Amino acid sequence: MKTVYPVCVDAPNFVENMAAALVEAGMQRMAARVFSAVLASPDGALTPSQIAKQLRVSAGAVSGAVGYLEQAGMIRKSHVPGSRHSLIELGDDIWYEALTSRNPILERWLTVADEGLEELPDGGPAAERVAVMRDFFAFVLTELPDLMERWRLTRLERHGH
Repeated sequence: MKTVYPVCVDAPNFVENMAAALVEAGMQRMAARVFSAVLASPDGALTPSQIAKQLRVSAGAVSGAVGYLEQAGMIRKSHVPGSRHSLIELGDDIWYEALTSRNPILERWLTVADEGLEELPDGGPAAERVAVMRDFFAFVLTELPDLMERWRLTRLERHGH
C-alpha cells in the first residue's frame, strides 16, 4: 500500500510549468494542474483534498479534473483501505498509455481521409493534402507498435520496470 504523503511543496514551479506545457498541448487547465501535482508528489499519489489544498482550488474542480484524467488513462482512483478517502495515483506507464490510447482516434482520422480521397477530385490540391494526412496516420499506426516495444525495453534497461 502506498503511503499518503503531505501536500507536495517541493516543486511548486515544476507543477505549474508542467501544467502550462500540458495546456499548450491541448489539455484542460485544471486537469493539467491536477496531473502535474500528482506527478510531482513524493509517491505519485495524493488524496483529492491534498490536491485541492496544494492547488488552492475547490473539491469540485479536482473531481472534474480527475474524471477527465481517468478517462484519458493518465491517473487512476483507488480507495484507501479502512477509510472513506480516495487516492489519486499515476497509471503504471502513463506516457505509453496516453499515446497508445489515441489509436482509435488515429484510425478514425485515417478512415475519414480514405473516404475523403474517394470524394475529392483526383490530383487536386485538397486531395494531395488529404493523401499526405492519410499517409502520415497510416505510417504512425504502422510504426507505433515497434516504437512502443522499443520504449518498453529501454524503460526496463534504464529503470528496471
